Amino acid sequence: MTISVLQKTPTLSIEPYPHIVIENALPEDVYNQLEKEWPTQQLLSTEPFDNGICYRLKSDQMLKEGVVSDAWKQFAEYHTSANFYDEVKNIFGDFMPNIAEVDKTISPRGWDKGGDKIGSDCQTVMHKPVDFSSRTPHIDNPREIYAGLLYMPYEDDKSTGGEFQLHKQAANVTEVNKNGGRAVGDKAGEIVKTVPYKRNTFVMFCNNSTNTIHSVSARQDAVMHRRSVNIIAEFNKVAKRSMFAVRETRK
Repeated sequence: MTISVLQKTPTLSIEPYPHIVIENALPEDVYNQLEKEWPTQQLLSTEPFDNGICYRLKSDQMLKEGVVSDAWKQFAEYHTSANFYDEVKNIFGDFMPNIAEVDKTISPRGWDKGGDKIGSDCQTVMHKPVDFSSRTPHIDNPREIYAGLLYMPYEDDKSTGGEFQLHKQAANVTEVNKNGGRAVGDKAGEIVKTVPYKRNTFVMFCNNSTNTIHSVSARQDAVMHRRSVNIIAEFNKVAKRSMFAVRETRK
């Protein structure tokens, strides 16, 4: 079973920052199986994040025997692997750091072999059907190397919104509040691309600077959870390395 979300050859866009968008990312049979076996009950049994509106089942749980289906376990295994990291590197090239022997220093978060410099994660995610933006314009953790989202809406979800939005930077971001979700406020400029919350659509960006401002649009007429898969890699603290410099506070 070919399970990589990157098996199609994507076109790299560099404005407003390096990113890709892939429609129908997974083969239909693979997507259908994952959709059928979506771990709803496992997700709803987790402690919600983001003021109680977001449930996440992280790879440290998904990789354990018997927590999710075999198909989801294999999906999480691959998308936290060195092979997948190499796939991403082949797309983003020099926008990503050069890491020697990645296979010897990457591991899923929570499965660190001891001293690993890169932590990866593959999370199934459900947001409650709220009528406001779940994420205003913000940047991610400066230790994050890349982040991707695979959209898996319910077949009969008739809501609109919930889209991934890429912003220009209106002013240089030098400081963010971690407790405020690293929101950038008026430092965010106009929206230059919107990726619809659409079945089997994958969007990924390289977190190479403070320019990587993004947000999620508010949903309208939402009665169902917003479902997605979050795929990331980041420098562990032991690496003592970040993708860019920004002052982080806790206010």
